[in-house]
Amino acid sequence: MKFDLRISLAVMLPAVLAAQPSRADDFAAALPAGVKAVWEVEAAHRDSTVTRERISINGLWHWQPARGEPNQVPTGGWGYFKVPGCWPGITDYMQKDCQTVIPHPDWKAAKLGTISSAWYQREIEIPKEWEGRKMALSLEYLNSHAVVFVDGKKLGEIFFPAGEIDLTAACKPGQKHLLSLLVTAMPLKGVLLSYTDSASAREVKGAVARRGLCGDVYLMSRPVGARIESVGVETSVRKGEITICAAVGMDGLNHDTLGPKSGVAFLAAVAG
Repeated sequence: MKFDLRISLAVMLPAVLAAQPSRADDFAAALPAGVKAVWEVEAAHRDSTVTRERISINGLWHWQPARGEPNQVPTGGWGYFKVPGCWPGITDYMQKDCQTVIPHPDWKAAKLGTISSAWYQREIEIPKEWEGRKMALSLEYLNSHAVVFVDGKKLGEIFFPAGEIDLTAACKPGQKHLLSLLVTAMPLKGVLLSYTDSASAREVKGAVARRGLCGDVYLMSRPVGARIESVGVETSVRKGEITICAAVGMDGLNHDTLGPKSGVAFLAAVAG
């Protein structure tokens, strides 16, 4: 039986190419066959009410160990790493690496267990329906400090263990933006005392066991105006009291402008 070999090859070639991994370039590493970084807002998990919404931006992000100027977002050399996830290179027998790093050839041989800073980057899209709302980036578990950049411009900082940063002035509804974070793992103390090897103490370098964006990351929107924030609860068994404190935040005004009455406290006595 005869058949046209050229037609067979034409049919098979697209399928073969689709199964091949992408090739690395100066900007980003090659992804394995079948792996894709999905950043489309339509594919993201969303929690919504009539006036508020949050969108998960978890997933595969661009990632690389920090090198060079800390205030300059890298323009190439990106690998990939999943968010949320602790940085790799853990040697503690009680904790194992749970995510796979896809390295760029520029730093493939780096010892990731010793790094203290790393860059994250991904594209975000702000929904059109967020027009007129306050927008924020929320990190639910950060270890330990993050500098946030939008489209290459520094926006602010978030500190351990969690926090938010306002994106309203930097992001426009219906548009896409480039979100970059420089995350640094900072130990509580530079030098610690260790008793692991003997009964006598010895000095060891302080370290952070779980480094990076270890919790969920969200884009959030809420109505513009006054809101309750920084809620805290203080208890006293000796006095038999529970004190609930909260600050009142208002868009366009800071606490100095609002004055000392911007805080509210409720005191309740516990009957016993």
